[in-house]
Amino acid sequence: MFKKMIVGYDGSEGSRAALIHAVDLMHNRPNTSLIVAYVNDDVVGGDIPYSNEPLVNAPILVDMNSAPSDEVDIDSPQHLAREYAQQMTESIQTQLDRHHIEAQILAIDGQPARALAELAENEKADVIIVGNSGKSGFQKFFVGSVSEKIVKDSPCTVIVVK
Repeated sequence: MFKKMIVGYDGSEGSRAALIHAVDLMHNRPNTSLIVAYVNDDVVGGDIPYSNEPLVNAPILVDMNSAPSDEVDIDSPQHLAREYAQQMTESIQTQLDRHHIEAQILAIDGQPARALAELAENEKADVIIVGNSGKSGFQKFFVGSVSEKIVKDSPCTVIVVK
């Protein structure tokens, strides 16, 4: 049924449930590819993306394995956001390893609903899987209207997991 799935992940209980749902689907569909995306939309100290690039029409994808291109103050919002994204990437990989699932993990700058919809369009994904609730503050991601916006704006099927 699904050949390419995207999971929106922020570490919240809802996003962990979405990832588990995707893992279950992957076990039943071995030829399906999975992308797990963490979207950075809120940086302590202001809305400053850690990639230092503007969000135009497509999400900014950051290779978390590459070194930052500029000297960054370790107390800067950019450095803190990059460090947090690295922790999220490691957390996601640990969960995938536990279930023996291969996936591409991306960190994206932008508004979660728009960034995930654009990622789905660019990747020609069949489905986006998200949780129905998120966290507040720095880890705010899928709170109420965000999942509704994903459903409305997505070019593909959206599964909202409770």
